[in-house]
Amino acid sequence: MHICKVHAQCGARFSEIVSDNMKDVECMVEEGVGQALIDLFGEGTVDDVSIYFISYAYLKLKYYFIQVHAQCAYERFVLRPCTEEHVKEAIGRKVGAVLRELFLSAEVDTVTLAPAPWDEGESFPRLYGIA
Repeated sequence: MHICKVHAQCGARFSEIVSDNMKDVECMVEEGVGQALIDLFGEGTVDDVSIYFISYAYLKLKYYFIQVHAQCAYERFVLRPCTEEHVKEAIGRKVGAVLRELFLSAEVDTVTLAPAPWDEGESFPRLYGIA
């Protein structure tokens, strides 16, 4: 497994399908990103979605900063070529599309991938120091 982190910025306007409750919005983002991972890898887990509202009144700017932490099976990437650059680009496109459905405007700033620190060929975390 690999750890995937996505950072994005979205406009302060919601589409009509989004509620004003931030917990509901986080759940919608989690569901959409989870489906994007399934489309790209055949599986995936969204561990955390954080949404922060940022407003610069003097510039009349309002937007949301979104962080997604997930896990995906890099070796099961369904598109070719299976290079890190292509995988990151595909994740960015899919997550950006999900966010644009919800926020009307969205820009994925970064996508990072790293091997899970516990992954040594096993699909579960190793617990060290516990007998």
